[in-house]
Amino acid sequence: MRSGLKFAGTERGTSLIEMMIALLVLTVGLIGSMTLVSMAIGNNTRSKAGSTNAALAEMVIDQISAIPVGGGVTSVSATDCAGNSVTINTSGTSSGSGANLTTSGNIDFTQSFSSVPSGYAMSYTVCGVSTGTQSVYDVRWNVQLLPSGRAEFVVVGAKLSGSSSGYALLNAVPVNVRTVVGNDGN
Repeated sequence: MRSGLKFAGTERGTSLIEMMIALLVLTVGLIGSMTLVSMAIGNNTRSKAGSTNAALAEMVIDQISAIPVGGGVTSVSATDCAGNSVTINTSGTSSGSGANLTTSGNIDFTQSFSSVPSGYAMSYTVCGVSTGTQSVYDVRWNVQLLPSGRAEFVVVGAKLSGSSSGYALLNAVPVNVRTVVGNDGN
């Protein structure tokens, strides 16, 4: 027996309101996805700059460590990928020579690059192997002769040039490396 009620046509498709709600949900999802992708790109850029900061600071430490303390050699040269030759001064004084230090013992990047004594700062160009892009890094150091006269305390800081020292999405925090160098040539 059939009822007299007709249900034909009440469930045949989606209404305009349902379609608009579905589009809103899809739009929110796409915006969230785009935000995640842009954050991932920023984090990748910051990680690359941070790794290069550390590698350059270590390179300067290695160059300074290779020179005997108190010997006749007071500098060494390094060449970046753009062919720029820079001098790395390795001698220090009891109060410290080179870039200024902050009260926490880090390189003070608020000091203008031009006011760092010659041979204690460099603009070092790093070239991308696969892309050929070039990035310039600000590398500075301070060398303090320790009381024994046979060792030096070295602080090297590096950061991507043009980046602030804050924690902005695309800016890596400057890296500071500290070590005691005691190579007396024996």
